[in-house]
Amino acid sequence: MRVTLVYPSYGTEQHSLYFPFGLAYVASSLLNAGFDVTVVDMEGDKLSVAEAVNRTVDSSPDVVAFGGMVTRFRFVRELSGLIRKELPDAFFTAGNSGVTTVPEIYLKSCGLDCVVLGEGEVTSAELVCALKDGTDWKKVAGIAWLEDDLLVKSPPREPIADLDTLPWPAWDLFPIENYVSSMDHRQKKVRHLETLASRGCPFNCVYCYRIYGRNVRRRSPEAIVAELVELVNRFQIEYTGFPDDLFTSDKKFVMETCALMKEKLPGIKWSCLGRVNTVDREMLEAMKDAGCDWISYGIESGCDIMLEKMRRGVTAKQCLDAVKLTESVGIHAEGSFVIGMFDETRDSVKKTVDFCISADITAPMLFVTPYPGTAIYNMALQKGLIGDVEEFLMKMNAADELLVNLTDFTDTELMELRDWAQGTIGRSYLFKKPFTRIPKLLWKHFKLHGFKGLFHDIKAFLASIFAG
Repeated sequence: MRVTLVYPSYGTEQHSLYFPFGLAYVASSLLNAGFDVTVVDMEGDKLSVAEAVNRTVDSSPDVVAFGGMVTRFRFVRELSGLIRKELPDAFFTAGNSGVTTVPEIYLKSCGLDCVVLGEGEVTSAELVCALKDGTDWKKVAGIAWLEDDLLVKSPPREPIADLDTLPWPAWDLFPIENYVSSMDHRQKKVRHLETLASRGCPFNCVYCYRIYGRNVRRRSPEAIVAELVELVNRFQIEYTGFPDDLFTSDKKFVMETCALMKEKLPGIKWSCLGRVNTVDREMLEAMKDAGCDWISYGIESGCDIMLEKMRRGVTAKQCLDAVKLTESVGIHAEGSFVIGMFDETRDSVKKTVDFCISADITAPMLFVTPYPGTAIYNMALQKGLIGDVEEFLMKMNAADELLVNLTDFTDTELMELRDWAQGTIGRSYLFKKPFTRIPKLLWKHFKLHGFKGLFHDIKAFLASIFAG
């Protein structure tokens, strides 16, 4: 039984490459089950649609499966239609956050036979086994399909209780060197590859969809570090990280992982995603001692009213204290910020600007985007702000584009407000240390977005001057 996994492109613009862990775990699970697996990676190999179609067809698959988040929907729709014409007898399926939240649209628009809901490793292997044996694949737990144009779901799949039982991602099926040698999330050229330490997030922010749920499951520190040692030995990585929803949710776990990393991987540097109300000095010092040099906090707003509406469960003061504490122990703190939440005002945006100036940090300010499965997506639907859902999915790309305006501002007013805010934050940050920060930031954005990135920086800078 031959299975071809297709990883669609994110878009046409230059950006950092992020290794597709979800699809790589599914690939390793299928290999363990004894199947012949091929990966067609549009992202890693920079394939055109035509090239991806040709590679898929040439692999002569019995099963074609698409991965990728909902932002890649338009590519899944296009690819599936083209490949189906060449492989009419193949079984077509897909997985990840998009199909889990809006399965009916994927099934109807992409011509899929079924979709895999939620965690895909066990479900995918059982599905292909059923297809191979000729048994009723509709009895496999954790899938959905159409009958008479109506959505049907099998019983839900139980989450994988012990993540240590999963085989390591099938790195070698992907163009791994392209990922390892690409720019990392800091836009630095260093050999890097991340690893997943946990699944799930216990918090309930309105803009986030948690495909792994709110019950956090963690790998053992021994399993995590053993995989990192393998990455160092096999791919000579010098930098790593944990792209989990929230690495710092459990102090005991973090401390044990850091102690083992310090012992087994002296000298390696790494990063993670954190939350301001889950860190303290002892934890941060242990992370620094084990090689952590960068933490990204989901701050989102410097306004307590907006934080409350987002169900963040933190205050602006907590955010500011955590950023300063992190910097004080020698770890660089980044923050993610959004604009355009329901009831956003000029005053709430100004509070975010003031926060960033006080914290002495800068980061892209993204537009709030109601991704399927989130609370604000349901609110946007109820308010009639999203009409044709498929058309909305087709437009999805990066969150620096305004897709749905949830505020009372006009689209133009909101975009101008974002440019003013980002420009003001950037101007304050750069002019505190102009001779080091200005060249560094311009070069970073040029590497990431080319001349378009420079143009956006200049535009935002001028907007901050004339609007301020």
